[in-house]
Amino acid sequence: MLTLVLGLALPISVATASASDGGQCKACHPGIVESYQLTGMGRSMQSPGPDHPTGVYRHGLSGTSFQVSSTSDGLVQVIERAGISARYPVEFVIGSGNAAFGYIVRAGDAAFQSPLTYYTEHGRWGMAPGMEWEAAPDFDRPVTAECLWCHAGRPIQVPRSLNRYREPIAEPAAISCDRCHGPSDRHLVEPSMGSIFNPAHAPHRERDSVCEQCHLGGLVRVPNPGQSFASFEPGRRLEEFWSVFLGSSRQGRGPDKFQVVSHVEQLALSRCAQQSGDELWCGTCHDPHQAPADPLDHFAARCLTCHAQSLPDGHSELSGGCASCHMSRRQSHDSGHSAFTDHRISRHPIPEQEVPAPEALRPWRLIVGPLGRRNLGVANVLQGQRQGSLEMVRRGLRQLRGVLADFPRDVTLLDALGTALLINGNNSEGRRMLERAISTGRAGALQHNTLAAALLSAGRPEEAVSALEEAIGTDPSLESSYRMLARIHREGGSAELETQTWQRLLRQRPRLINARLELMRAAKESRP
Repeated sequence: MLTLVLGLALPISVATASASDGGQCKACHPGIVESYQLTGMGRSMQSPGPDHPTGVYRHGLSGTSFQVSSTSDGLVQVIERAGISARYPVEFVIGSGNAAFGYIVRAGDAAFQSPLTYYTEHGRWGMAPGMEWEAAPDFDRPVTAECLWCHAGRPIQVPRSLNRYREPIAEPAAISCDRCHGPSDRHLVEPSMGSIFNPAHAPHRERDSVCEQCHLGGLVRVPNPGQSFASFEPGRRLEEFWSVFLGSSRQGRGPDKFQVVSHVEQLALSRCAQQSGDELWCGTCHDPHQAPADPLDHFAARCLTCHAQSLPDGHSELSGGCASCHMSRRQSHDSGHSAFTDHRISRHPIPEQEVPAPEALRPWRLIVGPLGRRNLGVANVLQGQRQGSLEMVRRGLRQLRGVLADFPRDVTLLDALGTALLINGNNSEGRRMLERAISTGRAGALQHNTLAAALLSAGRPEEAVSALEEAIGTDPSLESSYRMLARIHREGGSAELETQTWQRLLRQRPRLINARLELMRAAKESRP
C-alpha cells in the first residue's frame, strides 16, 4: 500500500487582541486571576525560569546524548550524536509540570518540540512521548497549531504553514481568560454578568464545549470548511467549528485507547454522568480558577455531595479518598512515562486491557447532511492511514466522492480525496484532485509534498521536483520537502544536486544533526 502523509490544509483564524490575558481582568478580579495563574491551565506554557531542572540523559537506542543546563541565555539543551552536536535555547516550557515538562525551540519563525521531556512524577529525564523508539532523534517535530492552541493563549499561525507563527508566538503564554469566557471588550465597558460568557450558567452543550475544545481529543478531529482549531468561540457549540470522532467495533462502542486528552470521553462512560442527565460536567468537581490545597479531600467532598447517603457505614472514611479506588491513575499510550487520572469513575477497579484498533468511526456530536459526511470521510482517510486500514480509507473515499459537488473548492476535502485515491491505486485521478486542491491557492507545503510523491510514483521525477520546489517556497522550514528532493537527486545519480539540497535545508535549519550527517555523506559521494 502506498504510504503518504495527508497534510490537511487548515485555515487559520487571526486572533484579535483582547484584554483577556489576566492583566485588565485582575483590576476587578484580583483573587481569581492570582489563584488561576497557579493552576495547571494557568501554567500550561511558560518561559523557563532559572530554577528549572537541568541534567544529562543518554538515549541508548540511538546513541544520542543530551545535556540540559541553565546559562546566561536561559535554559539550553545540547544534543550530540556521531561526534556532531547542536545547541538549542529553550523558548517555552510546555505543560504545568503536574506530570511532565515538554520544550519548544525556535528556528526562525518555526516552532519545534524538543525530543527530550522531564517527567516530574519520577524526577528524571526521558524521551518525549512517541520518540522513545526513534533511531535518530532530533529537534525536528513540528509544533502544529492544533497542539499549541491547547497550551498557549493566542498563537497566530503563518497562513499555509505547518508550524510557523507570527511574533509573539504566544501572548499570553498560558491559557488566557478569554478561552473560556470569550472576548472581554463589552464586559470592560459594561461590567455585568450579562456581558461576559459564564460556562456554569450556560446551556449544557455550550457549557461542555468550553472544556471539550481542549479535553476532547478523540481519535481524529476534523475542522469544518473555513474553520481551524483557533476558531472556537465560547458560548457556541464545538461542532460549529470541528467534529471529533471516536472508535467503534463490532463489539460495540467501548472506550478507545486510554490517552492523555480523553477526559471528556471517559467521563461520558461513567455511570455518574449517564444517570445525571446533563447535570454532571467538568465544573461539578473542578474549579478552573483554583487548585485545591488538598486534592484528596476536595474531590472526596465532591463525591459525597451525591453519594453520602448511599454509602455503607465507614466507607467514606477509608484511606486514600474516593479517587484512589474509583478514579485510579493509569498509564496512557501517548504520555511517555506519565500517568493520568481515569475519569470513568468505575465502581470496581478496571483491569488494564488491550484495546483493538477501531473498525469504524463515530462522531461525538452528530452533524447531519453533506457536512457530516464530509467530516467523516476526511476522518476515515486520516485514521485509515494511521492504522493501515485500506477498508477505512476506501470508506472515506466513497463518502468524499459523494459530497465533492457540495464542497468543490474545499482544500481539506480535495487533499483527503486525492490521498485516498492514490492509496487505492487510482493514481491519475488522485493527482488531479491534489492539483485541484493546489489550484485553489490555499494549499500548504504538505499538499505539494503529497503531489510530489504521487508524481514520483508515476515515474515523473521532473514534475515531482517542481512540486517540491513549490513546497519549499511555501514553507521553507519543512524538512520533509528537502528530504524527498534529496532522494530524487540521489536516485537520479546527481550527488552534486543532492549536496546542494542538503545545503539549502541547513541554511534554514543549520543545527539539524541528521541533515549535517546527510550533507557529509552526499559531499563525499560527489567528489570525483
